[in-house]
Amino acid sequence: MRSVRCISAVGLAAALLVGCSTEKAAKDEFEKLDNKEFEVVYEITGSDVKDITYGTGDQKNEATETVEAPALPWKKKVTMKGVATTPSLSLILGEKGGEARCVITINGKEAKRATAKGEFGTATCVAASPAGHGGNAP
Repeated sequence: MRSVRCISAVGLAAALLVGCSTEKAAKDEFEKLDNKEFEVVYEITGSDVKDITYGTGDQKNEATETVEAPALPWKKKVTMKGVATTPSLSLILGEKGGEARCVITINGKEAKRATAKGEFGTATCVAASPAGHGGNAP
């Protein structure tokens, strides 16, 4: 009976060690993905855009910038990182109406597109971080 307990104890200890190393490997992989940088390109085309607001930070340092009465076409490139980072771009048209499009491109691939039309029309583009996909998908 004693030898069965010893074998069981050794088996339990081995299972715990494997579980701990698997957990550590998962944590290490998550941190690697969470620290991977990705390139975001924001673009606005069209006419009569009053304001543009876009995300510049990451999940730890969320920040936005606003551009009033931008010259169009407008383009801005930022570097972001983090699994929970959310690239975002919005625009508001002026009182004359018009039409404008916002586009977010991540690592060279289009991730989101939206169009605003009419007096004080709005468009918002929000994309997911590619970090949770190994940094490859938008």
